[in-house]
Order: sequence, then C-alpha cells, then structure tokens
Amino acid sequence: MAFGGGLLVYGALKAFVGIRLDAEDEFNGTDLTIHKISASAEREPLW
Repeated sequence: MAFGGGLLVYGALKAFVGIRLDAEDEFNGTDLTIHKISASAEREPLW
C-alpha cells in the first residue's frame, strides 16, 4: 500500500514537475542552484 502510494506520488511529480536538474545545475550543485548559497568556501564570493 505505501509502496504503491509512493510510486504514484513519485510518478506524478516526475511527469508534471520534473525531478532532475539540467547538467549544468547538477555540476554546480543544488545548494548554489536552488538555494543560492555555497556549500564550500571556494565558491563563496564574500569570503
């Protein structure tokens, strides 16, 4: 029951919204792409 519900929700999200980033955003990482913050000091412009 839970597996079927999870599969339904995952399938709906994948079909309507998309759950993957494009290649450049994957390379940059989700911290920088989605949240606009850096996960490491090398990429932080204010350091």
